Amino acid sequence: MSKTNPSPGPVIIPVNKFPKKVPSRPDKESQILFSKTFYYSLVLIVITFVTFFPSLRNDFMPTWDDEKYVTGNPMVKELNLENIRKMFTKQVNGSYVPLALLTFAIENELVGNKPLLFHITNLILHLLCTLLVFKILRLLKLDLIYAAFGALLFGIHPMRVESVAWITERKDVLFSFFYLAAIILYIRYITESPRKPKFLLYSFLLFFGSLLSKIEAVTLPIVLLLIDYLLQRPLHRKQIIEKIPFFILSLIFGLIGILIIYLVGRKGQDILTTDQALGFSDRFFYGLYAITGYIIKFIVPYSQSAMYPYPVMAGWTMVWIRFVNPVVIGVLIFLVFWSVRKTRAIAFGMLFFLVNIFFLLQIVAVGNAFFADRYTYLPYLGLIFITLWFAAEVVKKNAERKVQVITWLSVFAAICIVLTFSRCKIWKDGVSLWSDVISQYPERSMKSYANRGISYMAKQEWDNAIDDFSSALLIGPVSAGVYGDRGIAYGFTGEQENAIDDFSKAIRLNPKNTKNLYNRGVTYGNLGQTGKAIMDFRKVLELDPANVSTYAGLSMMLIKEKKFDTCRILAEKGLKIDPSRSELYTILGNCELEKGYPNKAIGMFSNCLRIDSKSLDAILGLSAAYTNIDDKAKAFQYLDFARQVAQNNDIRMNDLTDIERSGITLLDKKKEALQKLLAQKR
Repeated sequence: MSKTNPSPGPVIIPVNKFPKKVPSRPDKESQILFSKTFYYSLVLIVITFVTFFPSLRNDFMPTWDDEKYVTGNPMVKELNLENIRKMFTKQVNGSYVPLALLTFAIENELVGNKPLLFHITNLILHLLCTLLVFKILRLLKLDLIYAAFGALLFGIHPMRVESVAWITERKDVLFSFFYLAAIILYIRYITESPRKPKFLLYSFLLFFGSLLSKIEAVTLPIVLLLIDYLLQRPLHRKQIIEKIPFFILSLIFGLIGILIIYLVGRKGQDILTTDQALGFSDRFFYGLYAITGYIIKFIVPYSQSAMYPYPVMAGWTMVWIRFVNPVVIGVLIFLVFWSVRKTRAIAFGMLFFLVNIFFLLQIVAVGNAFFADRYTYLPYLGLIFITLWFAAEVVKKNAERKVQVITWLSVFAAICIVLTFSRCKIWKDGVSLWSDVISQYPERSMKSYANRGISYMAKQEWDNAIDDFSSALLIGPVSAGVYGDRGIAYGFTGEQENAIDDFSKAIRLNPKNTKNLYNRGVTYGNLGQTGKAIMDFRKVLELDPANVSTYAGLSMMLIKEKKFDTCRILAEKGLKIDPSRSELYTILGNCELEKGYPNKAIGMFSNCLRIDSKSLDAILGLSAAYTNIDDKAKAFQYLDFARQVAQNNDIRMNDLTDIERSGITLLDKKKEALQKLLAQKR
């Protein structure tokens, strides 16, 4: 008899006993949101934002390139295809920075010349760079706490202020954003398995964006090799081949930079010139001195300045620069070389610093700034890496020192926060910035006094401006620009003879400077010396036939000489160049009124008011013209309007004397008509 398996009975589930529910895996967003990395990143953003908050209250800095790049740059005044084409095909102030200019143009389109948005953008880019540094330090194997401290030091170090608080240095934070992002993708390319070529492509595209923001990004291919070295990636032919596109692009932009320097130099512009008294030997030793200075200021960020004059090569300073400092550099090189036997970290960090600072040392001189805080924005990442790597190593060797190490890092960070917060306020405006430079380097630089003088002029503090321009001229070298600026200040204080004297000195130094010729012509006109004014204005037009302001000035002089036909021809030429110049319509209106054509005058004055609705000269011209055609109602209407505008601008307008004092053009028929109107009752 065969045996069969019994059929299974019913499965009985014990009462009150159920299978445990398998927990679901948290989604990727939840993992990020509740990770330590997220909270560290949040803390980094908050602390860095608060530290730089005073920078959001700062103004533009016209005396320190903001006018050249932003407020006075026609390329960013209007966002259109033609201006975008110019951004990508022209240099500005010796720099090729099309992406930075594009961001300025977008901001100008949104808010005009209001500095807040520009400062906000700079700070946002800096915050993003800080987070990218955090990511890089993690990818370079630093523990979370040390990577966070490293990113914090990058974000809050006082040497960051110039790059963040100065609108023009959008170049630094923008190129660094692309540069750091390119590094992250490259590290992912070489560390993730399987290797994804798309990361290398994305890294290359970000490198291109970095170069379009600032040419200093040319160092990236070398930095990629340094990363290979640090992460112990074997050196193979493929490793070199994959970087060839990076090196080619770097070479192209390097040649573009050299070409710009050559072209700017041919035009005789002084933006890239250096002290001709300095030979290569001097520049070499100053370059070594700058390296030591940057390292010291990383550890002890003291005596920061927007401008560092060259140290005087004499006495102990000469001994330090030419003898002691090179020995210090030599010892430093030896220590770095010696460290390679035990670790690659120190060599990597120091080489990252040197590679990114080398072209800014002015050893091959292309400018006056041999030392600048902004030059450290990216290079300091190398020193930060060494610092935090060393901190981590100390704790690895003795875990009991962790509290001590974290305490020291926290104290240093707190000091940096206080110094940076305070330093941001120094960049409030030109007066505060250049006063800070002068307090540290009194009577060392003509430029600092001249720039503060221009800043005082913007505040209409004419006497302070004159004092600073005088100090600048005493320090020297003699400058046509400073004489011209002091002449303008003298003009606003009513010292017309002193103004003419300064303009004349400036013209002797630079006879082709149309600005000083024009200003002297205006001053002659104010003194009633119309013949001399006409001569200066004609010289300006010989040098610059498209100078619309001079057409207006010359026309005004000719109308006073009652040369109405010549005046009209010049005013019409000016309008062909720039149809938006309202004062030229007023001049034409005055010509027609004096020639006895009040209806034509009304048309011209009305054209002026369509452009400038508060032009007193045009409003009173309409009042006079309507008086001449016996339209009493409109004549009084425009007279009342003129009085309202005058009152809003604190200008007295009770009689003809007040009108003449306000600068209104009053020739025979206009004066006669207004006198008749003022004598009438409504």
